Amino acid sequence: MSVALPPPGAPRPALPDPPRQMLPREAYVGQEWFEWERQALFGRTWSFAGPASELGPRDYLVADAGAHRMFVLRDDDGTLRAFHNLCRHRGTELLEGAGRLPPAGIVCPYHRWTYGLDGALRAAPMQRRCFPDLDRAAHRLFAAAVGELRGMIFVHPDPCADFPEWKADLDPVAWPHELAHMTALPAVTYEMRCNWKVFVENAIDGYHLAYLHDRTLGGPTVDRNVWDVHGRHLVWYSTESGRKTCLPEAMAGRGHGRIIPGAGSGDYGGVFVLFPGAIVTADPTSLTVSKLVPVSPDLTRLVLRQWTAKETGWRWPAGGGGAAKDYPGYDPESGYLKLARLGRHPRESGDFHWEDVWVCEKMQRALGSPMHRVGALAKGPGAEAPLAFFQQNVCDYLGPEARAPSATRAPGSAASLHEAARPEGAR
Repeated sequence: MSVALPPPGAPRPALPDPPRQMLPREAYVGQEWFEWERQALFGRTWSFAGPASELGPRDYLVADAGAHRMFVLRDDDGTLRAFHNLCRHRGTELLEGAGRLPPAGIVCPYHRWTYGLDGALRAAPMQRRCFPDLDRAAHRLFAAAVGELRGMIFVHPDPCADFPEWKADLDPVAWPHELAHMTALPAVTYEMRCNWKVFVENAIDGYHLAYLHDRTLGGPTVDRNVWDVHGRHLVWYSTESGRKTCLPEAMAGRGHGRIIPGAGSGDYGGVFVLFPGAIVTADPTSLTVSKLVPVSPDLTRLVLRQWTAKETGWRWPAGGGGAAKDYPGYDPESGYLKLARLGRHPRESGDFHWEDVWVCEKMQRALGSPMHRVGALAKGPGAEAPLAFFQQNVCDYLGPEARAPSATRAPGSAASLHEAARPEGAR
């Protein structure tokens, strides 16, 4: 289904007052809804692919955006290019993971159709005999769009997508961290038994900070933190000191490692939620970029990359080591971090990330109950208004049907559950 997005220049969503739950229960548990999001949301937005500093000439990395498989490469002239990861012969996946392209170019492993770094078809074995009428120009790789923000590469399935427009709202609030001048730690992946939106909504919920995280973050309360709107993106600040800073006061005094040049003041956002599925956390000693990868309605992978000051030995998260296998919760069979492998209660782990994973999995299990209802949301930019803002953005991509009254849908369909999921007192 094609849904038209608001035209350029149209008013952007703002934090609602009062906020209310906009998405139905089906949005968090339904397979049909999940596939709808893969096409109409992730297939039409920008997704984090990786750090630009790790792509030298002829290097590539594979990136996903919903149902779209893509890859990014840097050509011999240093230009970033993105393509759909599909051979134009039989549609075979061309590349895996990350690496360096051979002198021949991009070679399909199935029948060895070969493409240049510009996406042009250069060779097809036995062409005169097997494809005497082949038009090479008509069999270029399908192009995708690519852009760079503060050393981070983003991709979009549509080659005409406007990256400057997407990132323009973030330009005035860019953080002082430069990935190219920092040390990258090994990537880790959390596997979480929850819908991807459950995790995002937890990440932007300022109401829970002083309660779920009282032993780790230590707050702040809803009147001492704020989420600012920047287009469809959100940036979080602590306001406990009377100014906007990147860390809760309880954490600001803890020494965690070497200060990154230019980042010592802490006078910048601590969390950047880049719609729809990238989260950047920043502080004086590190920068972390996390990408949410929806796997199924109730399974999400969080791929986490972190950078610290050059040559620092500080390790994150709490108790972590130099490789994924050294982190608490590591599952040797899958290579992922899993709550079931943590070995202690998340509230005793000393790590607010595990507290978040724990509560998100509890939320997902609760969504399985036919009696699940969403009550009133806490008002304010430091409370739960950001949840309604995020849901508004999702609805903008999915269209009016995402929140249509139940009377317009057949029983059992996604929107027929909308009425049951509406907040108490909102019917």
